[in-house]
Amino acid sequence: MDLKPFGRKAHEFAYRHPSQDKRINILYGAVRSSKTFAMIPKIMALLVYPVAGDRLFTGVSKQTVFDNVLSPIFDFIGPNAYHYNRQSGEANILGVKWSVLGARDEGSEKFLRGRTVGIAYGDELTLMPKSFFDMLMARMSPENSRFYATTNQDTPFHYVKADILDNPDLVHSVWSQHFTLNDNPNLTKEYKDFVKRMYTGVFYRRFILGEWVQATGAVYGGLINENALYDDTTRPIGLLHPNGHMKRVIAVDAGTANAQVYGDYYDTGSAAFCENMYYWDSVKEGRQKTNGEYADDLVNGCPEMGWPGIGKDSRNWPDIITDPSAASFQAELRSRGLVVRDGDNDVDEGIRRTASMIGRGKLRLHREHCKRGIIEMENYSWDEKRTDKGKDTPLKKKDHFPDQARYYVNTEWNDWRIAA
Repeated sequence: MDLKPFGRKAHEFAYRHPSQDKRINILYGAVRSSKTFAMIPKIMALLVYPVAGDRLFTGVSKQTVFDNVLSPIFDFIGPNAYHYNRQSGEANILGVKWSVLGARDEGSEKFLRGRTVGIAYGDELTLMPKSFFDMLMARMSPENSRFYATTNQDTPFHYVKADILDNPDLVHSVWSQHFTLNDNPNLTKEYKDFVKRMYTGVFYRRFILGEWVQATGAVYGGLINENALYDDTTRPIGLLHPNGHMKRVIAVDAGTANAQVYGDYYDTGSAAFCENMYYWDSVKEGRQKTNGEYADDLVNGCPEMGWPGIGKDSRNWPDIITDPSAASFQAELRSRGLVVRDGDNDVDEGIRRTASMIGRGKLRLHREHCKRGIIEMENYSWDEKRTDKGKDTPLKKKDHFPDQARYYVNTEWNDWRIAA
């Protein structure tokens, strides 16, 4: 792997000696703007930077650190210049020992206790729990210790923005640099246009413009418009015919005390059409159905819900995607011969991808068959109390149709398909 040309911002950071860096150094801004790429020469310099204590890589998980950080470094130095144990997270880079720690949740800070840390690099800093960051700073006691981080933006109330970047008490301890797509000279106009199509709304402002902006109001804003709806007259010709779509999937938000919701999706390869929905609200109906009854409804139909069912011919049965926590319902479906898969339940990525799908006209809902789902999608809102505390969280209220839509999109549609 050869290092490609850096933009001015990345070059100045990458080749500045660590002794000239601040105690905390943060590169933030747009996706693909060369933030992580600029860390490769910096890591090389840190290998011989004299400081006491451990050297750490940290991120959401050991796997994400490997994918985002270590893999490019290993490609650069070659297979004979490193050793990495994926299980223990111990790495040897050109004879220098590093450790990899996952920082997935608030409990992760326990992995730092007892350590003395001289150098640390945090991947995707805004996803790092504050308790982990605070503990890491407490462990970085050696003279001339250095912390580096790369991240995309989040809410302006996030601790990275409010407590670090905007903290006047840290002005002499923190260096930061904002990056845009134009700061990476290796991106073509075609690619920049492509990546811009992957984001809409608040996500566009954060991941493309690199703004610290709050998520407020409706999650999908004004995206549920005519472009997102269709009916029998505007349905693609032949969509429901076996040869009229590439794949059919039923997405499930399974309820116990809450509603049980199904979405019936026809994937043409370039777009997904939600043709029907099932919605059993046990509170409204005054009765909670059993897993067996829900499975009967899924297969045979439920006229009072407007759900036609998938039919008794197992040769034409679609895949079923459910919330991974719905183990008992999955078991019921599998006992009947249905193919069931865990849905990807990443809320942040799922909402971002679903918004992009709707905004680009690639996720469409049947106007008549999905009336209740459309209402929920229109009214699905951010919890502004949580957002004010630095965490984007949708309200857990009338969110059952949006949840199953998120499982479907996040499991079946990656960014490349969405942006194509």
